[in-house]
Amino acid sequence: MKKHLLFLCIAIALAGAVPGSSFELSDISVEGVIYCRCNLAGYAARVDASPLSGIVASLKCDGGNYRTLVNATTDYSGYFQVSAKVIKKYVGYYCSVYVLSSPLSQCIVPSQLTFAGKGSKLIYEQEVPGVGSQYSAGLMLIGPSSSASCHV
Repeated sequence: MKKHLLFLCIAIALAGAVPGSSFELSDISVEGVIYCRCNLAGYAARVDASPLSGIVASLKCDGGNYRTLVNATTDYSGYFQVSAKVIKKYVGYYCSVYVLSSPLSQCIVPSQLTFAGKGSKLIYEQEVPGVGSQYSAGLMLIGPSSSASCHV
């Protein structure tokens, strides 16, 4: 009985390593925009925030025995893009984007930074030839509760 159970466990574990199985790694690309709730260059009244370059965003996927952690830095428009190989079936549930750091101290709110924050879940957008599955982390707002609280 124990030998059969051991064999079954090994067979299930190996199934994830077999090409064509549902645990195969896939290429994904994730993009998003991070704004700081301060009145800076490019201020957007609609969201009461401004784009900020140099914010470090991290794609973290943590499901099962496979973990992915890839960082990207925002450009002048607050945009970031990161690519990674992940177990595709886990993306929606186990992957999020987190803000790790900001070059502006007013845009740092410890509860929002690092992996202590809730992060932004990924939203599937489309398949892109040569890139893989495209996901969005959407617009992420960091900093004080409003731009009126930000003194730069």
